Amino acid sequence: MSEKLLEVKNIRTSFFTHVGEVQAVRGVSFHLDKGEALGIVGESGSGKSVTAMSVMKLLQSPGKIVDGEIWFKGENLINKSEKRMMSIRGNEIAMIFQDPMTSLNPVYKIGDQIMEAIRKHQKLTKTEAREKAIEMLSLVGIPSPESRIDNYPHEFSGGMRQRAMIAIALSCRPDLLIADEPTTALDVTIQAQILELMKNLKDKINTSIILITHDLGVVADVCSRVVVMYGGLIMESGTSEDIFYRPHHPYTMGLLKSIPRLDLGQKQRLIPIEGTPPDLVKPPGGCPFAARCPHAMKICKIERPQFYKVRDGHEAMCWLLDENSPDIEMDTGVRREKRQW
Repeated sequence: MSEKLLEVKNIRTSFFTHVGEVQAVRGVSFHLDKGEALGIVGESGSGKSVTAMSVMKLLQSPGKIVDGEIWFKGENLINKSEKRMMSIRGNEIAMIFQDPMTSLNPVYKIGDQIMEAIRKHQKLTKTEAREKAIEMLSLVGIPSPESRIDNYPHEFSGGMRQRAMIAIALSCRPDLLIADEPTTALDVTIQAQILELMKNLKDKINTSIILITHDLGVVADVCSRVVVMYGGLIMESGTSEDIFYRPHHPYTMGLLKSIPRLDLGQKQRLIPIEGTPPDLVKPPGGCPFAARCPHAMKICKIERPQFYKVRDGHEAMCWLLDENSPDIEMDTGVRREKRQW
C-alpha cells in the first residue's frame, strides 16, 4: 500500500477585503502519496494557486486559512510556527512559481541563488555549496554548468530560467515539489522539455509532485491522478485515465472540449465554456458550476451535491450522478455516448 506524504483536509482559505470575504478555497480535501505526481487543474480563479499557497503557509494579509488541516509527514502544518515552516520550505517542500523572470533576483548570479537555498538548509561550506549548485544545474540539463553558474538571470533564456528555478527547488532534495503553472510563459517546445524534465526528476530522485495548471493537456503525461477545481471546490478527482477518458462532471467535460485534439483533424471546432466563474464574495449555495452547466437542474442551484463514487478512486460532485436523476445524453469531450447516471 502507498504511503501518504500529504493529506489536505477540508481547507478553507479566504481573503478579507474591503468588499467582503472572498472565499477562495471553500473546503478542499485531497491526498498525495510518496513518489506520486498529482495534477490540480481548472480555470484561472478556481482556487488552485491559493490551495498551494495554503499548503506552503505563504499567504499574506488579507489572506488567511480559516479552517482545515494540512498533514505532511505526520505533522499538521496548520499548528506549526513560522520558524518551523521556514525550516520546511525549500528543504522538505519546495515550490516553482509561475514566472521565472520575476521569481529570480535579477541582481544576483544564478549560482548564488541556488547556493543560498543549499547553505540555508544544509551545513555545507561555500565551496561545497558551489559544487552542489553545479551538480543541480547539470541535473536539470543546463549546458556548461561550471561557467553558467556565474551568469545572471537575464543571460538565460526563458526555458533555462525555468530550469534554474527547478534546480533551486530541488537543491535540497525535497520530499514534495509544488509546480504552479511552470510552463505558462514558455513556447510549446520548451513546455514539453520542462514537463519531460519534471517527469524524469520524479523518477530519478523520487520527489512527489503537485502540478498546478489551467491546461488539462500538460498533466496527461506527468500525473497519475488529477483533481479538477472550480469556484474554490473540487468538482471531480480520479486517475488521469478516469479524467481524460471517463469524465463524469459537466465542468470536466467542458474543459476537455475546449482543448485541441490531434485525432480530430484540422477542422475540429473548440467549444468554449459559456458564462463566467462565480463571485466568491457571495458564492452560490448550490453547485458553483450550475449557472454555466447545460444540464443544470433546479436542485443544482439550491443545494450543493455530495461527492458520488464512480469507481474506486474516482469521485465527482454532481447531482446527475444521483440515482434519482434523469438519464441525459452527455458529450464527454472524448466521445458522444448516453450515460446512465
